[in-house]
Amino acid sequence: MKPLTCIVLSLTVCGSASAATRTVNAGGDLQAALNAAQPGDTIVLQAGATFTGNYKLPAKSGTSFITIRSSTADSALPAAGVRITPSYASKLARIQSNQTGAALKTVGAAGYWRLQFLEFTPAVSNASANLVEFGAGDSSQSTLSTVPQHLVVDRCYFHGTATWSQRRGLALNSGDTQVLNSYFADFHGVNEDTQAIASWNGPGPYLIENNYLEASGENILFGGTDPNITNLVASNVQLLRNYISKPTAWRTATWTVKNLLEFKNVENVLVEGNTIENNWPAGQQGYAIQITPRNQSGRAPWTVVKNITLQNNIIRHVAAVFNISGYDNLAASEQTSDIVIRNNLAYDVSTSWGSSADPANGRFAEIGNEPKNVTIDHNTIDSDGSTTVCLYGGYAPGGVAIVPFEFTNNVLRDNSYAIFGDNYGEGTAGLKVYAPTGVVVDNAFGGGQAKVYPTGNEFPTMAQWRAQFVSIASANYQLIASSAWKRAGSDGKDLGVDFTELNGAMNASASTSSSTPAPITVQFENYDGGGQGVGYFDTTPGNTGGADRSNWVDITTTTDAGGGYIVGWVQATEWLDYTLTIPTAGTYSFDIRVASNGAGGTFHINVNGVNETGSITIPNTGGWQTFTTITKSGVALAAGTQVLRFVMDTNGATGSVGNFNWFTIR
Repeated sequence: MKPLTCIVLSLTVCGSASAATRTVNAGGDLQAALNAAQPGDTIVLQAGATFTGNYKLPAKSGTSFITIRSSTADSALPAAGVRITPSYASKLARIQSNQTGAALKTVGAAGYWRLQFLEFTPAVSNASANLVEFGAGDSSQSTLSTVPQHLVVDRCYFHGTATWSQRRGLALNSGDTQVLNSYFADFHGVNEDTQAIASWNGPGPYLIENNYLEASGENILFGGTDPNITNLVASNVQLLRNYISKPTAWRTATWTVKNLLEFKNVENVLVEGNTIENNWPAGQQGYAIQITPRNQSGRAPWTVVKNITLQNNIIRHVAAVFNISGYDNLAASEQTSDIVIRNNLAYDVSTSWGSSADPANGRFAEIGNEPKNVTIDHNTIDSDGSTTVCLYGGYAPGGVAIVPFEFTNNVLRDNSYAIFGDNYGEGTAGLKVYAPTGVVVDNAFGGGQAKVYPTGNEFPTMAQWRAQFVSIASANYQLIASSAWKRAGSDGKDLGVDFTELNGAMNASASTSSSTPAPITVQFENYDGGGQGVGYFDTTPGNTGGADRSNWVDITTTTDAGGGYIVGWVQATEWLDYTLTIPTAGTYSFDIRVASNGAGGTFHINVNGVNETGSITIPNTGGWQTFTTITKSGVALAAGTQVLRFVMDTNGATGSVGNFNWFTIR
């Protein structure tokens, strides 16, 4: 047997057939250690040492993580699940970028690297560089096979300096990546978009949990540059329990300020348990959260923002909150759809965050350019702009109506207009144009006028409205025990925020907040593109219902809860494809919303060409617009991109399989 070898390269590297610990002290060759490391190894960097350069994480065979970490003992560092802070900097090993580029980057399809207890910082001011690059954002990464996978950042400190420009902390163009318990600060520039984290050429899934995230441009950005991978849309993103903020001192600085979260090309997103604060008009109008598809250079017409759930967040100290656009008004894009905003507390949404040069409108939401399926439910909103929710037409190729639109169980101020339809007026007048099938009920409009709104809402005076809360001055928006809004919601809950649910999400442990992937809900009319025989197969030419899309799939409007569209006139042998990204492998349940005016037919679901469900029967629901939800459990799905095909097998007694509204994977 050959003896084990010990190699000295101005550092100590001991290798064996089993996992090894490779120590790199100050002045040592970090790249040599990265090159030599094998799956399962740990590379220990001397705490307090600085390694300056452009280091590369090479691709390795195997599925065990290689960990790069500080030599400081775990007992002197934050425990698992605890966010690191700058106070630990002296206990970390520093990897420092230079003018040439990133301090650390993956090469090709590198995978199974874990970064832990490290500090990343620039050696010089660099307005165009990333501190760390996971994946490539350029044409060198043009297929999914070249995307790095299985990467983890845990308890690391990323930062620029108070005076230097630094483009971003992490360029996130990888797959299956977790960013946990870390601290990102001082990412800013002049006439440059800067981010703590930005993703534009990676598929996901991404878990970004329990981080402090600070940047002057967009603190977190998905999209903004056309992906080099055809048809790529980042998918299955979870933003959980992060503190997302800009220092208010930047209000008098020269840095270019835009927003806190921006979604330009992404789907299947859960934003939950975050504190989102401090945003003002400067480079843009001051909206904290932008949900706006952007085919940035005109090369990505598949660009879309859909299935975004923002729930159980605290949003405060901002000029405005949500800007939701249905289409890119400058280039071709897909339609924004399935936006859920629920159980959020939004306060100090104020015109005071503006200035004479850059005024703020103090709105909770501006919604236009024809998004589809927007739900705003159980939010508590304290804003002082003249309009709380503004609806407008804009670029609306299918018409200005937002269908469906639900605004329920919210507590908000009317100010001048609680809900205003651009050019048409407040309340019902605007809703008739922009949300003609909308459901606006069980809201409390402080200072509003009942005569201009749909029935089923409450209109307390502003004095009565303020009196419902424990202490507005202390930002305690819980209802007093005697409040008339207790259990007054359409679901039997209090109007506004359920604080038990909100506090539970804000204080959840990592194991509870991220153990279950967010449900994925898809409207049946949102089948894949490509046309007949590619995204769908239909037996009859033309769209019999004449709604939503102009091809052979038959689509009409529905009176089901939430309104919107359904696929109808469905015949045996027809099929519809849906390409989705599944966050984790597992056994899932499918909830499918169906209707039939008589005994329905049967269908099954193929996953990547394999029948995974067997025959599913649609029951007699009593009418074509009388819907019920049927469930198929025990469906095995692998992680990653999957093509689901709903295949129609047999017609029912009516000569049709049935009507289909939506399906949810959970």
